[in-house]
Amino acid sequence: MEHTFEYFQISQAAIIMHEGKCLILEFASSPGYWGLPGGRIDKGESAKVAFSRELKEEIGCTTYKNLGLVDSDIWYIERTKTSICAIISFIESNDPVILSDEHLSFAWIDLHELDEYTFLWPNAKQIIKKGFEYYRLLNK
Repeated sequence: MEHTFEYFQISQAAIIMHEGKCLILEFASSPGYWGLPGGRIDKGESAKVAFSRELKEEIGCTTYKNLGLVDSDIWYIERTKTSICAIISFIESNDPVILSDEHLSFAWIDLHELDEYTFLWPNAKQIIKKGFEYYRLLNK
C-alpha cells in the first residue's frame, strides 16, 4: 500500500500586547480579514532569523523579547492546496507599528472586541484568547 504524506509550510506569528490589548493586522490581499504579525520561513532560513525578518517586514519591529510559545495550529487552505503549520509566540516590544504593504490597517483590541473581527486563520480567535490568558498570567 502506497502512502502519501502531507507537506507543510511553516509560519510563525506573534501575539504582541500593549496595555492589555492585542495587535491584529488587516490583510491587503483579503480586505476585511485579520491576523497576527508574522509569516513563513524561507527556504534555508533559520526559524529565529525568519521570525525577526517577518516582524521587521510586517510591522517594523526590530527589538523584541520572545517570552514563550502560546500555541500552535495546523490547517489546510483549499484554494491553494496548502497545509500551514503555525507557531505562535508571545513577544514583548515597545517599537511603534509601521505597516508594510501587506496590510491595510492595524488595531489594538481587547478580549471583548475579538468577536467584532473576521480572521483568516480558522482558530485565530482561540489562539488570541490564549494570548490574553498568557498576558494575564505574566502580569499577576
